[in-house]
Amino acid sequence: MRRAALCQAAAMLLLLFTASPVSGGNAAPHSEYNLQELIDATPEYGTLQLKGAVYTGNATIGKPMTITGEDGTVIQGDGSGNVVTILSSHVRLEHIAIRHSGMSMSSGEEYAAVKVSGGAHHVLNRLRIEDAYHGIYIKNADDNEISQVTVQGRGQQEIASQGNGIQLIHSAGNTLKDNVISGMRDGIYFYYADRNRVERNAISETRYGLHYMNSNDNTFTGNRFSRNTGGAAIMLSKRIELTENDFSFHQGTQAFGILMQETEQVQMSGNRFYQNQRALYIDNASRSRIAENLFLHNKVGVEIWSSASQQVFTRNKFLRNVAPVIVVGGQGSNRWSDQGQGNVWDGEPLLDLNGDGIGDDPVVYKSSLYKLIQSSELSYLFLSSPAIGLYEKIHTLLNQDDVMMNDPNPVMEARGTLPLPPMAWLLPAAIALGWLGWRVYGRRRRR
Repeated sequence: MRRAALCQAAAMLLLLFTASPVSGGNAAPHSEYNLQELIDATPEYGTLQLKGAVYTGNATIGKPMTITGEDGTVIQGDGSGNVVTILSSHVRLEHIAIRHSGMSMSSGEEYAAVKVSGGAHHVLNRLRIEDAYHGIYIKNADDNEISQVTVQGRGQQEIASQGNGIQLIHSAGNTLKDNVISGMRDGIYFYYADRNRVERNAISETRYGLHYMNSNDNTFTGNRFSRNTGGAAIMLSKRIELTENDFSFHQGTQAFGILMQETEQVQMSGNRFYQNQRALYIDNASRSRIAENLFLHNKVGVEIWSSASQQVFTRNKFLRNVAPVIVVGGQGSNRWSDQGQGNVWDGEPLLDLNGDGIGDDPVVYKSSLYKLIQSSELSYLFLSSPAIGLYEKIHTLLNQDDVMMNDPNPVMEARGTLPLPPMAWLLPAAIALGWLGWRVYGRRRRR
């Protein structure tokens, strides 16, 4: 009797602690934490509810289904391949930690914590990924959502030996929002990936936070990029829109907030650049509009090469940068004003006698720094040095500096005071002259 009771108790414990698929019918028997067996036992469009335990990875999902975890749920790979591979459409993964993919760089396949190879309409939500070559790798799959995913890499010291946080190849119409990526090679990498939306992500300590290659009609809004080699690199791509993003603390001789290289028709508005080596670096780009951005406390506000043409800058604020603009290789056909509105330039005394908010005289900025930069990138290391100021003054005295930009319609910066209306300067001038005359006349009377 005692032996029978013990057997019954053991059976009850086994049933109690064994994970099982729900909302999809009866499942076949399975081993307790073997994820592949649980997936195979879940019917199409069913939901597999995982407990707060560690499940063996290197699993493949070949049918529409949902896998949902809870606090403490982990899918762990064996370090030799993808932790989870998705081959079907309509797969949803949420509230799971996924880790330990293959890290080999010599393999014919680039491994990932989650690899999507086909299908469409996937949802990856509230995942925490670490110890993986790529975080999420999507190829030939459209219209997916990736949200609230954290990807933690091995740090900037090992960027060359790992992949990207999220990688999209031949994948269109995706939404990536509220993700946090740090310590990977590139934060989010797009290759022939069109019409994607990137919103409210935070990316730090990578090579490039965002990296577009041959990817058109993409938008990114409200993202934060900090302490990367480059915040966003836009290459060989057209019609990229970026609004209300923050780019800060990108330092180093090759660092930048945004790189535009071989691009067309980029629309850039409402972005903030703070404490970058170069805030905006433009090379071989054309027909872009750069409006209402803030360039504050950067070494170089805009570095623009002669290969760039037809860029329009309007209503931007350039404040407390070491050099607001540097043009390298000669002047291009770029404009610093549009429809009668230029930009705000600090340190430039302006008069606005008619009170229209536009300076009465153009702002012309001259510099010789481009000569140093052309000769050596190491010059960036000394831009804050007093020697650079002396270098500039000497070249100015010798008339050896060149025009970097000419803004015919500089915008007056609002500093809590209003520009004087037309002819309003006459009254204070008359008062000042009257006071001065009274002082002189009064002294003569006393003598």
